[in-house]
Amino acid sequence: MREFFDGEIGVGTSGLGYQVFARPDELLAYMDRYHIAKALVYDRGAVESGVFGCFASICDFCAESERLYPTISLVPPATGEQPPPDELLDIILTHGIKAVRVWPKYHQFDFDPFNFGTLLEGLAAHRVPVFYHSHGAYDHPWEHRLRWDHIRETALAFPQLPIIVIWIGMLENRRTLPMLAGCANVLTDLTCMSFQYTEYVVEQFGSNRLILASHYPYHDPATYTTCINYSGISPEEKDAIAFGNLQQLIEEIR
Repeated sequence: MREFFDGEIGVGTSGLGYQVFARPDELLAYMDRYHIAKALVYDRGAVESGVFGCFASICDFCAESERLYPTISLVPPATGEQPPPDELLDIILTHGIKAVRVWPKYHQFDFDPFNFGTLLEGLAAHRVPVFYHSHGAYDHPWEHRLRWDHIRETALAFPQLPIIVIWIGMLENRRTLPMLAGCANVLTDLTCMSFQYTEYVVEQFGSNRLILASHYPYHDPATYTTCINYSGISPEEKDAIAFGNLQQLIEEIR
């Protein structure tokens, strides 16, 4: 049975009524149902409330199991909501934080070198993956537009920085595919999975450009694990998308 590495699971609390797991054992039981062996986890309550300066909750949550990896959300350093870039980077590296997240539409900022430059330099030097969440608070992933110009500018300015764009919509292919062609450090999830998206990306750019993100608590993981299991690619390519690509990304953090 194929195992999966999930790039996006929210935990803690939700003021918007989403069902999230308050305890690690609850989450692990849920993951077992879907053969999710590992997960990158974020604090759902912190994202909803816009609290960005305290990371103890998510680190403590993930410390309960070696299958769970903490991730934190970023805002522009100039706002003063988080420690200065050097201190923040030290926290990321010393506390086992395996990825960072940006929610430009949700949290109302621009993700580009002008707003994040100093911090991005450090993240790129240590190859800490950045997950770019493209949706707002209530968007359906097929009904919004991304700031591909900001993503492109950042990817080209920091070619060693892994950028994973998630929640891309079905109507974004004509923007997504040129980005994959022109920026080798950009990956995507499988939200845009219809019409042989997976097969086409693997054929044109390689299986290392896709990862699994279940978008819990928004979506059911089976939506995306099924897409991998029944795609028309080789077993080795399926395994890379299901597990290997995220595993390699966190192993490359230095």
